Amino acid sequence: MLRKTARSVNKRQPVPLYRQIKEALLRSIESGELSPGAALPSRPELCRLFNTNRITLDRAIRELVREGWLISVKGKGTFVTTERKLPNGKAKTALTFAILWHRFNIQDNNIYWGPLVRGIVEMANAYGAQLIFRQVEPDLYLPFWKEIRPDGLIVLAPLVTDEEILQRLRDEKVPFVATSSLFSDRSLPCVAVDNFAGVRMALEHLISLGHRAIALVDMDLQLTDLLQRMQAYQTILTEAKITIHPAWMLVSLTRMGLSVERIKTWLQSVPKPTAIFTADYEMALFTYQALHQMRWEIPTDISLVSFDDPISAAFLNPPLTTVRQPVSEIGRRAVEKLMQAIQKGKLPEGTEVLKPELVVRASTAPPKTEGTNRRK
Repeated sequence: MLRKTARSVNKRQPVPLYRQIKEALLRSIESGELSPGAALPSRPELCRLFNTNRITLDRAIRELVREGWLISVKGKGTFVTTERKLPNGKAKTALTFAILWHRFNIQDNNIYWGPLVRGIVEMANAYGAQLIFRQVEPDLYLPFWKEIRPDGLIVLAPLVTDEEILQRLRDEKVPFVATSSLFSDRSLPCVAVDNFAGVRMALEHLISLGHRAIALVDMDLQLTDLLQRMQAYQTILTEAKITIHPAWMLVSLTRMGLSVERIKTWLQSVPKPTAIFTADYEMALFTYQALHQMRWEIPTDISLVSFDDPISAAFLNPPLTTVRQPVSEIGRRAVEKLMQAIQKGKLPEGTEVLKPELVVRASTAPPKTEGTNRRK
């Protein structure tokens, strides 16, 4: 048992060894080689099979326990999950949900994906659901579901162009919920933040301070959240009868060109704004560095406000005014929405929008002077 699977683990591969071991064990569970209720071999035996040490092995097993695939019983060993207790106290064979994403690496950005996945894992554990994490191209979502047959899918941050794919999943009666996305088809089962409300909070805060020359940095318009933040910026300033200078919008379909030099070049070539709204925290960090290198003082020379409020936002110099979104709650609610629909024998439906909040810190202040003359 496991010998064939163990051969796929290779220390020369760039993938961390613990992740290779985790995936190998997961394949054995999915294929039935390790059946529900089966005991894993002893730790020494597994270390020998995978040619690894106890620390690396334990990390792989801990993740599988956390995701609901395995259960450890003190003094008895580690077993493949069979049954769990649901919140209503009834016993039920564990459901399996596949967490799918593409384009980005959810391990690279703990500012957003860390809290989102944490919320998903917390609620899945509460319901006794097992989780499979897979990076899959959107056009393969349906074939993946037909091959693996999980009880449901949670799709992380599908792009603007993925709306038809989600509609096809719905038409094929696939139970799924998408996170961090808002589409024109509001009947699609999604959980997201109210981007329009968040941008309104940020811009009305700047306007209340006296700002009228407000620029935008938004360089990933393939994401529905970021596209809607640009649209909200345009709509809210237009409603307030504030002129939007075309050069004040540093926007792009992708994040590829985002850099300190790009922002510096942009700011040095346009009429100087008195404030900048960045569409997410990564863009805010690049903007901070660009402004510091240009020796523009925040907020004396220019105010800065951003979407996203990780802990580090309060420790920047100066601390950043942000729109805080309930990221973990988005993950928890996605699992809850999927589970509740399955329990009722229905497909999830309808988009849920969670409210953000404005956190005012020292990066915003009234403008030093009126007008939009370029800094000398």
